[in-house]
Amino acid sequence: MTDNHRHPIVVVHTPAGGGHRAAANAIAEAARRSGFDSIVVDALSLAPPWFRQAYVSAHLGSSAWLPTLYGGVYFASNQRVEVSEELRRRFDRAVGAALLNAVRSLRPAAVVATHFYPLTVFGDARQRGELDAPVIGVVTDYAAHAIWADPYADAMCAPPGRAIDDLVRHGVRAERVFPTGIPVSPAFASIRDAAPPGPQDALRVLLTSGGFGVGPLLDTMRSFTGMPDMQLTVVCGDNPELLRRARRLAARRALDADVLGFAQDMPARIADAHVVVGKPGGLTTTECLVARRPMVVVGAAGGQEMLNARWLVQNGFARTAPPCRVGPMLAVLRRAGALAAMADRGRFLAPPDAAVQVVRVALTVAQSRRRAAA
Repeated sequence: MTDNHRHPIVVVHTPAGGGHRAAANAIAEAARRSGFDSIVVDALSLAPPWFRQAYVSAHLGSSAWLPTLYGGVYFASNQRVEVSEELRRRFDRAVGAALLNAVRSLRPAAVVATHFYPLTVFGDARQRGELDAPVIGVVTDYAAHAIWADPYADAMCAPPGRAIDDLVRHGVRAERVFPTGIPVSPAFASIRDAAPPGPQDALRVLLTSGGFGVGPLLDTMRSFTGMPDMQLTVVCGDNPELLRRARRLAARRALDADVLGFAQDMPARIADAHVVVGKPGGLTTTECLVARRPMVVVGAAGGQEMLNARWLVQNGFARTAPPCRVGPMLAVLRRAGALAAMADRGRFLAPPDAAVQVVRVALTVAQSRRRAAA
């Protein structure tokens, strides 16, 4: 048994949105399928309670309810400034001390971070000689903000294209950047192509709102009022009030809609749909790409969601629409026969085995570092 098999691959995420956790779980699953132990750690569970609450609240509050402000801050801060970087590094080092100690006690073969906060904590520890295991960052959007460009990470994994270019532009050495794609569960890769609806069949539309139930879901539902041959599955996430309002709206507008709360089996929901409507988070986007289900993007927040949406549209996989126009747009796309061509673009845009590739990068870097230390 190799040294790597005796030590786990530790994958660290934060619960600031569900995508970072989903990517971490996909990587851990890929590691286990390859015969390696893997442990998933929530970085904020080991942070001071005040920091955890403030971090999650600030992320959800700004991206969901103040999207313009969020976008402005995103682009204004998209550069590396030495003084502010050092201050952030010192702050993250202080609040991340328990996280570092907990992960170090696991004696990992490699540490993989799917969020920039733990990436900074572990990169700083590498630079200070406080962590022996290599650190690998995994970018979970189709553009990479400067905050991802940690100079002390041993490797960075990202989707091919702009995200790779962004990391290099922000100072990451090109030989440390690997075009793996964004990790998603293998369940999405196993989804078969959707047969296009026949003339008498309903178009099956999946409306999503993310794990926390945010975005213009109700306005999007209203756009289907009076639209024939449209069958909706509406996922409201972990938001009981949104669920109640969506069910009332569906009944009042006589929509053919199955309105759900938090959906446990998103691969099955996506597999059953012809098209997905929702916000362009990095993981949602990649799940649809890998499953080859085209998207209509609504409610994109400024920053990475806006850049994700732009990338999807430029590559022919998605269209954008105001919430009030989604139903009529889908009717036009269906009549034009455009949805099948959009779906087919997914074959070329997202590697379905990204999680496996991330594990390979982590193990290759770990073996290289061990040989260099011998």
